[in-house]
Amino acid sequence: MDFSNFSLFIGRFHPLLVHLPIGFIFVVYIIEIAEHFKLIEYTKKVVKLILLSGGVSGIITCVLGYFLGSGESDYDFESIQLHQWLGIITTLVVFGAYFLKEKDNQFYKPSLGLLFILLSATGHMGGNLTHGSTYLTQYAPIKFNQQPNEFERPEITAVEEAQVFGDLVYPILETKCISCHNEEKKKGNLSLTSKASILKGGKNGAFVVAGNSAKSSFIERISLPHHHEDIMPPEGKKPLSDQDIALITFWIDQGMGSFDTTLVALSPDEKLEEIALQRLGFKASKSSYAFEAIDPAIITQLKENHFEIRELIVGSNALDVSISKKIDIHKGIQALELIKNNILWLDLKEQDVNGEDLKKIGQYTHLVKLNLSKTSIEDNDLMALKGLQNLEVINLHSTNISDEGLEILKGMPSIKKIYSWNTNVGKHLAKVD
Repeated sequence: MDFSNFSLFIGRFHPLLVHLPIGFIFVVYIIEIAEHFKLIEYTKKVVKLILLSGGVSGIITCVLGYFLGSGESDYDFESIQLHQWLGIITTLVVFGAYFLKEKDNQFYKPSLGLLFILLSATGHMGGNLTHGSTYLTQYAPIKFNQQPNEFERPEITAVEEAQVFGDLVYPILETKCISCHNEEKKKGNLSLTSKASILKGGKNGAFVVAGNSAKSSFIERISLPHHHEDIMPPEGKKPLSDQDIALITFWIDQGMGSFDTTLVALSPDEKLEEIALQRLGFKASKSSYAFEAIDPAIITQLKENHFEIRELIVGSNALDVSISKKIDIHKGIQALELIKNNILWLDLKEQDVNGEDLKKIGQYTHLVKLNLSKTSIEDNDLMALKGLQNLEVINLHSTNISDEGLEILKGMPSIKKIYSWNTNVGKHLAKVD
């Protein structure tokens, strides 16, 4: 029998049994708190027995953790060493609390406080090793001091700004791959948290072969049958969808594995373009909206008058519109009356928009995304948008909007995202999903 394989087999019981000593210790906390408030009476022997059980199970857990850390090469060495030593120290403090309880020593209760701190630190470190360092704080309403993310992207206000990797591929990796492939846990010696680590690949060599998805182990692994032992993500985790795989394949084949190439530069086919636009927050398609064609002369005239107009999906007549600061915004919005039923995205940032303008925009029945950042709009002006049943995203950053205005928008069932930083909105309302 191969001892290294057997020790790894035993070691993999560590994540299961690690909860046992934690449970014993928290039972002690419950008993001590209940006794302090005279809710129960107990004997010292009961607490000693529970502490002893916690210490013994802690030793077993440490041994299993050692076997796991020695057999798995996927973990960061320094991180796992720190986790192991914290576990050992925690176990020693449990035995220390046991002997302090035996002697009725005054340091017994402080030892329980120290034990709580050690449990929290050790457990958090173990969670980081299993799920990645951002797992706990990723969706927190307040952003903590996280490691810089070189793939972090600003809000996309125009299709031309969208990058294939940063805006379409990386979000897939972040939600379905990075928990196993990060700097703390490099399963297969592969990290997907930086350009350098992606290009470096893992223990089997190159992960992405630019221009050739058929030879890229990335595509091979995510396309395996669901029950295959080498599939990514592994069985038990949510697999990549056909759309996910299509976007990643497109990035490798057409984008040549570039991290900066934009979507429009690669001219995707109609099907892939629709998938991409949906991922960027656009749900409409040619089949879901029957937009009438617009007289090309009208579009040409508007463009000549400093309007930027783009078709979101080829042949859909669905438009992304922005207005240059070179023209009077009030006259500009009036001019858009001719195409208002075709506008899905409208960018009015840094414009002198007022309440009367928003009343006109409130008639853009198919509007999905509206950018009003750095404008002078007030809370009451937003009432004009209440009738927009398809509006999903609105950008209000650097405006005078307050809690009152945000409450107006939160009453709209279609709203999914509101960008409200640098406004008068309170932190308790600053996130809307």
